[in-house]
Amino acid sequence: MYQALYRKYRPRFFRDVAGQEHITSVLSKEVAEGTFGHAYLFTGSRGIGKTTCAKILAKAVNCPNEKDGEPCGECPICRGIDEGSLLDITEMDAASNRNIDDIRDLRSEANFTPAVAKYRVYIIDEAHMLTKEAANALLKIMEEPPEHVIFILATTEVHRLPATILSRCMRFDYRRMPPEVIAERVKFVCKMEHIDIEDEGALLIGKLADGGMRDALSLLDICRSSDETVTADTVSRCAGLAGREYLFELTERISERNIEAVLSAVDKLYEGSADVSRICDELINHFRNLMIASCTKDASAILKSLPGEMLRIEKQSKAFSQPEIFYAISVLQDTLVKMSKSASKRLEFELALVKLCSPELSNGTEALLARIERLESEIALLKARGVAPAEKAPAKEPEKAFEEPKEVYAEVPTEEPKAVSAPSESGAESEFAPWEDVIELIRKKNGMLFSLLSGSKAYLSGKRVLIDSPNSFFIEYMQKNDDSREVIKNAITEVCGVRYGIGPYKKTEKKPEDDPLAALVKRAQDMGIGEL
Repeated sequence: MYQALYRKYRPRFFRDVAGQEHITSVLSKEVAEGTFGHAYLFTGSRGIGKTTCAKILAKAVNCPNEKDGEPCGECPICRGIDEGSLLDITEMDAASNRNIDDIRDLRSEANFTPAVAKYRVYIIDEAHMLTKEAANALLKIMEEPPEHVIFILATTEVHRLPATILSRCMRFDYRRMPPEVIAERVKFVCKMEHIDIEDEGALLIGKLADGGMRDALSLLDICRSSDETVTADTVSRCAGLAGREYLFELTERISERNIEAVLSAVDKLYEGSADVSRICDELINHFRNLMIASCTKDASAILKSLPGEMLRIEKQSKAFSQPEIFYAISVLQDTLVKMSKSASKRLEFELALVKLCSPELSNGTEALLARIERLESEIALLKARGVAPAEKAPAKEPEKAFEEPKEVYAEVPTEEPKAVSAPSESGAESEFAPWEDVIELIRKKNGMLFSLLSGSKAYLSGKRVLIDSPNSFFIEYMQKNDDSREVIKNAITEVCGVRYGIGPYKKTEKKPEDDPLAALVKRAQDMGIGEL
């Protein structure tokens, strides 16, 4: 009978366990020095070597020919454990044997000395499935175990185990294996089995295995029967994916807000028998890649993407703002949860994609941030093209300006002052030429104040500089912040060599005629952003 690859190539020695060297080195050293304990707890995700290490440890402590903490693998005890025929080694599935009666039987048996081996070893898999009563019964024997008994508990959900159990075990946390480590092991198995595999195919298996070697070899078992050469396309097809290209295509259509093209792409995938749940999960991971690419300078160090994909990811990440990426991930994650409870997974997925193309359909925080970000980007683009927003009608003058008129004075400059418009005797206003230099100096001293002054203008009226800021919050902010007013006056003095007072510039009422941003403002109101 054919033996599955994950069983055939299951490690039989500590040195063969890939990706868990931080654990295997400790276990082999304890066996070599004879300092191993009576209770161990192995925790981590599925398929990463917990039960495998438990069996190797059971062999190592009982092997008469043990060398440097490694079992020989040839003696009757080692072969008996590998074949599962040695009665002194008991592997119990706590999911099936979880009741108190099962643990009572174990306690009765544990009192007898081993028949062949030196130690009785009880490997309890999925230990978190034990009932409360069973766990308490197990605790009793773990507190005062016979000298010839060793317990090894394995679990994927360590938080569900009682603290009393945890405190009596030597705990080892198993890590998910990196895709590169899994890919190397896959290529080794392929070499032994004479299977042709491309590097991209092996790496994709490593990525899809989610850190588990067992899942990787199970997927390889399927791929070997599909094509003579295992490629990335072979792996995608056998894993239920529709190829990697669909991720970039869907994302590009979302960035274009092309609902028709998005729904057409989903229909094409569905006709090809693609699993929409898996597509949704892969799309979440793809947007995660875009997020990392937009937030880091060297995304390749984190993403470990397939060759040729990194440049496309970095390019596509520039089509979205960060709020839009966060919104997409949030919508898709919610959709993946809804799919498990919905009668139509396809409908849920299509609804999610429509929301991504039309954020105005959602009232969530992420959607509103994404919509605001897009509008701000469009405004910035219009400004870059030389189109400025129309002036608004002046707001009602504040009863009190952010600075009361004060007596101003001139200070002796330390260097030749920059040219400024001469103060007008009549109080007429003229543009304050050095204002851009003043703003640049403020940028280095106070980032918050600089953001409020961004895009502002200034006018000289007598012995005061009147500031015209497009930020409606500027006047209120200056009224309440003496330090900020002082920063502006000091910056003017440093640039011009003359100390001026400051105040708000009051615009004369002007009726806008042609507003090049009218359509954009109307769109913002239609989207409900004006209500924020």
